[in-house]
Amino acid sequence: MPKKSIILSVTCFLIITITTSVIKNKSRNLEKEISKINKEIFTLDKLLSDAEIDFVYLSNPEKLSEKLELSNNEKYQIFDSSRIFFSINHFLEQDLQETKFLNKNNLKQ
Repeated sequence: MPKKSIILSVTCFLIITITTSVIKNKSRNLEKEISKINKEIFTLDKLLSDAEIDFVYLSNPEKLSEKLELSNNEKYQIFDSSRIFFSINHFLEQDLQETKFLNKNNLKQ
């Protein structure tokens, strides 16, 4: 009887030790992946912040006017606001309307 209890105890100890080791390794790997992803997020946040600053600075009307004055040799035209699209769907709808209009005109001629 005592032999059975010792064997059972040793078996339980081994199972628990192996299980603990596996769980510890998996959690360590997850922590490494989380750390790597956090570094990537930090880098992307910094790039986004820099891009926003550049956009605000460069799209300032005063800066745009200065750039236009400095490059008089190029012809710049004001962009018609009706040609500004808010999404690809908006563009596709406009394109479809123009196509229908052109098809009607071609059929009349």
